Amino acid sequence: MKKLLVLCALFFAFFASASPATAAPGGDVLLDVTFKANQLCKYPVQLVVTGKSKFVDLPGDRFFIASPGQEVTITNLKTGEEATFLITGSTHAQVEADGTTEVTVTGLNVVLNPRESNSELPGIYLLEGNFNFALKADGTEERVFSGTGDVTDICALLA
Repeated sequence: MKKLLVLCALFFAFFASASPATAAPGGDVLLDVTFKANQLCKYPVQLVVTGKSKFVDLPGDRFFIASPGQEVTITNLKTGEEATFLITGSTHAQVEADGTTEVTVTGLNVVLNPRESNSELPGIYLLEGNFNFALKADGTEERVFSGTGDVTDICALLA
């Protein structure tokens, strides 16, 4: 359980620069965060996640996140170009004894790979299918995502 709490703390610390949540026509704003140029993309980006999300703590340092009806709008703050994606996938995670978190995402999900996490593939990706990746105890990337399905490079899409 302690490892799960550490993982959650890392997750929320990562989004510490999030703006205050406000209501939006698409539903409740769960997250409104801005990243500077070169943190995710070569240009600054804003992500606004709306909809509902459910976190389920499971036995054995595991958790599950479901996101029915959730959407993310990603904006290139340099050009103003934006795209909205349905992200109704689910996330299954297991915290291992060494602190590594094994993550499996299914369905439609957006994955953020910040440059500071030493990612092999920095950026923002829409994953549609079944993918897995691993995070070290400090939140950096142990293994970049891989799996079966479609991958869309959102940084390239909005460039």
